Amino acid sequence: MAIACGDDEVRKDPTPPDGCLEESFEVGDELGHPDPFGAKAAGDARASRIEASEVAQPAHGRQQIQDGDFVLINDKIAVVIEAGGLSDGYARFGGEILAIDKVGDDGKPMGLSNYVETLVGIGLTMPNPSSVAVLRDGSDGGEAVVRVIGRTEAIPFLAGSIGALFNSDVDVDVAYDYVLAPGAEKVVLRVGVANPTEADIDFGAIKSSSDELFGFFQTNHNQLATPELGFDAEGIASWVGFVSGEWNFAWRSLIGDLEFGLDISGFYLFNGPGHLATACSITTTDRVEVIAGGPYYDGLRQTIRRVDDAPAWREISGTVVDAGGTPIADAWVHVLDEDDLYVSRARSGDDGRYVVHAPPDEPAHLVAQSRGYLHAGTDVPASESAVSLQFEPHGLIHVTAESLADATPLPVRVQVIPSESLPSTPGHWGVPDEQSGRLHQSFVMNGDTTVAVPPGQHRVVVSRGYEWEIHDETISVVAGETVDVDGVLEHSVDTTGWMCADFHIHSFQSADSSDPVDYKVRGAIADGLDIPVSSEHEWIVDFGPVIESMGLSQWAYGMPSSELTTFQYGHFGVVPLLPQPGEYNNGAIDWIGKSPAETFQAVDDRSEAPALIINHPSGSGIGAYFSSVALDKDTGEPQNADLWSDNFDAIEVFNDSDFEANRNGSVAHWFALLNNGMRVSAVGNSDTHKLRSSPAGYPRTCFPFGHDDPTALSHVDVRNGIANGTGTVSGGLFMTVDGPGGEGPGETIAAGNHTFTVTIESPSWIDTEQLEVIVNGVTTSTETPLPLGSGSANRYVNQVTLNLSSGDWVLFHASGVSDLAPLHPGRTAFAVTNPIYVQ
Repeated sequence: MAIACGDDEVRKDPTPPDGCLEESFEVGDELGHPDPFGAKAAGDARASRIEASEVAQPAHGRQQIQDGDFVLINDKIAVVIEAGGLSDGYARFGGEILAIDKVGDDGKPMGLSNYVETLVGIGLTMPNPSSVAVLRDGSDGGEAVVRVIGRTEAIPFLAGSIGALFNSDVDVDVAYDYVLAPGAEKVVLRVGVANPTEADIDFGAIKSSSDELFGFFQTNHNQLATPELGFDAEGIASWVGFVSGEWNFAWRSLIGDLEFGLDISGFYLFNGPGHLATACSITTTDRVEVIAGGPYYDGLRQTIRRVDDAPAWREISGTVVDAGGTPIADAWVHVLDEDDLYVSRARSGDDGRYVVHAPPDEPAHLVAQSRGYLHAGTDVPASESAVSLQFEPHGLIHVTAESLADATPLPVRVQVIPSESLPSTPGHWGVPDEQSGRLHQSFVMNGDTTVAVPPGQHRVVVSRGYEWEIHDETISVVAGETVDVDGVLEHSVDTTGWMCADFHIHSFQSADSSDPVDYKVRGAIADGLDIPVSSEHEWIVDFGPVIESMGLSQWAYGMPSSELTTFQYGHFGVVPLLPQPGEYNNGAIDWIGKSPAETFQAVDDRSEAPALIINHPSGSGIGAYFSSVALDKDTGEPQNADLWSDNFDAIEVFNDSDFEANRNGSVAHWFALLNNGMRVSAVGNSDTHKLRSSPAGYPRTCFPFGHDDPTALSHVDVRNGIANGTGTVSGGLFMTVDGPGGEGPGETIAAGNHTFTVTIESPSWIDTEQLEVIVNGVTTSTETPLPLGSGSANRYVNQVTLNLSSGDWVLFHASGVSDLAPLHPGRTAFAVTNPIYVQ
């Protein structure tokens, strides 16, 4: 049933006419149709205010439908429009589309929507709603309309990041009407602009640049596609599609083409053709239509043709099978035209059956694709409609992984690298290959997996991070046969009492990552990370319940945090930060309009007592705090003092990088602060967004908790480790330091002549080349690591004697010989302690 009028939303009158304008926007009804979910049975389109309990939430699990939002619904699609007020995401103002869903047999949304957020800008502004209401409830059998009225305001995300590039000097009343017709598979955005001046306002209709902007925060849960370029964003597009699987949508201007503008960390900006607001009047035009359909890209294209009343494409169907005729599920079927241009794609079902469409009266080229199988493609004449797609012969590799100590099945990373390179997948097909020559990169939690491969030689690497030996074997695979690979791994590095964390892991609840949460967790655990910490941009996800639900609590302790992604002065990790469902951005800290000092204080005010980490502090751009404040690398003093606050606990000195890569950047900044009397700890994190290219846990920060049981950890334990500086950063090497009385990093010793015991360990496949001793930021010596002990692991123990004065600090840096191949090619082995301080 429709929601009753509540007191949670203050309803305002629109801005009265001024200047030469004699009319104002009509304000609709707060309630709308009393029976919105009867629209399907009646064949109507209806609009109504709703309660959240009446509808399924979007499939992506991010921005949620709440009480007081509005639904537009007919027999095919349901569109939820957000009420006014503070909005989750980046637009902030409300009045946006929250979901575009398929209507089920019961007349209600099915919960398939993966629509995340789109910023519909006039210049860099959007209406801040004074009213969101039902203008037409559809009871007359016509269109149903939800109207959003508001004065334009700058969009904080855009104005703060790319404001200099676009017009933000827009100050008018506008109305965004979301319009749904009976039986339609699209919702239309009708835009009205009230121009009270005696001159036309040109938003790009005449001038060379357009102020009609569409900013898509969609690609974390969808793939972007255009009919002109396939799964490639750059260029001119007649429409832009967002494809996630069963249910998808396309964004199309009703005036002209869309032009790609830029791509920043998962945010795609397109320009519309622009428009003209006539003097002394309200100019209203249908600007955009959002078309919903599926399944997959092929189903979306079918829907668009129906919406356009265009001739139907011909159906091609069949089964995808292997060389022996066994159906293959979840295989892609790509359609290309005779000029090799991308046309469409679909996916095979559990029985191997597929249905795809191609232009009528034209030949098509179909290519089946499934990882580990090869298919040269099949030409389909215009006269044929039934085609079986058969892969070339293949073999199988069956991998098992267990502990040498007790035969326990292990969570592992399995890599399969063909000896001969396989054909790469064109980028515009939208199916990315693994990197570094890999065919497979699997994160296996139960120590058992089977993968398909072409016949030939393949290198199989079974690993479990930096504390374990690896199994590295090259095998020959014959078509039709299965080769067994038994990976028995030794836990060779002694890390008793220590556990390691990565505080900077992004999943698809960040705008710039498309990795699902469970996939990210599997990747972290497979690489031996003890404490994976979720760090979403402006959102909070807790890895703890995910790990528990997967039955992996014995291997890892998951935690929630958030990355404050300001667009003016830097990015900041807040650990821990607990989810608060129903609160702004699931409980994330609101930094909009706050100075760094105010933002840092907001962190201090949280009940979780979180630690604040300066993420990737040094570099170019708005994401580096120390660069934003122009922190002097010699004095540790900021040149831009207005932005400076030292109310933070730690610095992410190492972000997917080693000591040498940061020596003249974040390391120099860290040392300058230490020399300026500030006790601030360093952490190393991966900042991983895509596991294909960036592993979780390189580097990682290891803490001496005194036990090895993830189930015995607490958020407080981890938080205190960060704040107290007891950690050692590990990029493949594990290093411990004991002072004269057993003191470790973060602790204090008296002035005098002292001997430190430095121990460096690594599995046999990682070497250590040098130990660097650093006092007060200056290298006092470099030493050759001295081997000690026996066994599989490399173990080095050095005694380092130093004469230290009050106010000094000392730390140690170990570096390796080569990179971390075959586990993590391109990453350098290293370790760095936090300082030991001298009174």
